[in-house]
Amino acid sequence: MTDNVLSVSSGTNSPTDQRKRRFTLLYTFQGRDCDELLDQSSRAMTDVTVFPPAPAGFDALTASRTDLMRYGLPQRPDPRTHPVPAALWEQRARRYQSYEHLEPRLTPATEPADPTIAELPELMSCGFELFSNSAPITMFSGTWTVPNLNYTTGIGQLPNSFRTFFGLGFLDVHVLMSVDPAQSVTSVITIHTGAQVGLPVRPGDTISATLCLLTNETATAHYFLANQTTKQTVNVQMETGFPPAVTINAGVSRGLVADRPSPLAKFGAVYFDELTASASGPTVLLTNGTPTTMVDFDGKKLATPVRLNDFTFKVVHG
Repeated sequence: MTDNVLSVSSGTNSPTDQRKRRFTLLYTFQGRDCDELLDQSSRAMTDVTVFPPAPAGFDALTASRTDLMRYGLPQRPDPRTHPVPAALWEQRARRYQSYEHLEPRLTPATEPADPTIAELPELMSCGFELFSNSAPITMFSGTWTVPNLNYTTGIGQLPNSFRTFFGLGFLDVHVLMSVDPAQSVTSVITIHTGAQVGLPVRPGDTISATLCLLTNETATAHYFLANQTTKQTVNVQMETGFPPAVTINAGVSRGLVADRPSPLAKFGAVYFDELTASASGPTVLLTNGTPTTMVDFDGKKLATPVRLNDFTFKVVHG
């Protein structure tokens, strides 16, 4: 990547060209061709495995390997060789034992997916990103709050476009939100393909995500998502063909309106907590990564990331 500026004006404005421009900015240091990655991202939607939801009262702590596989749930890691994933697995199994397990209902994207690019662009994003040069990162987990939005006057009174993002390599979970002049707020959860996953979300909720990207030949990806407020979960598995993940990131960003950054909706603060990552090398802490403050074209601060401890940070408006 040659600079930290998001290019949005080259080429046509078709959905394919928009996605190609975004992938060109993503992971250029890995030497992957953007057409290849674009094709893989689109094809992933046809390689999705949909598992039946676990029945009410299902106890992952006592379930057999076969039962876990039947419902698309991760196998229990060996605490002797993988202590961090094993501790996380047990914590999540206990926390979500009484939750309602939903069948994923992937709604295809109506507009191009907007992956979180390497080196967060300060005109668009605010948060933390960490690059690992020692070993691939195979798991990233955390929780975050969904903010209440207040409209900021913008171009032609169009809605403000806002999202939270949470990413492992090319895998992303977004809470896509908008707010219009009448203070009507919309919110949906999408993954890296742009598809909605059918997990209900609204302002004030707390979302949990565990993303896994295996280093096998097909680069199997797992999304384990939960709304801790409504006590519902959903999980998705797909073959992606993606390269091993070397970055993790989380934060907030704004969308584009007429190829320009949307005015940033007012949101108070968004908290990211329980941030845990797993790699075969040294301990991976997102908050040891690079912070990015969102600014406008004049350099005025719009949103600031604040590290609270090793596993927690917040993004504050202004």
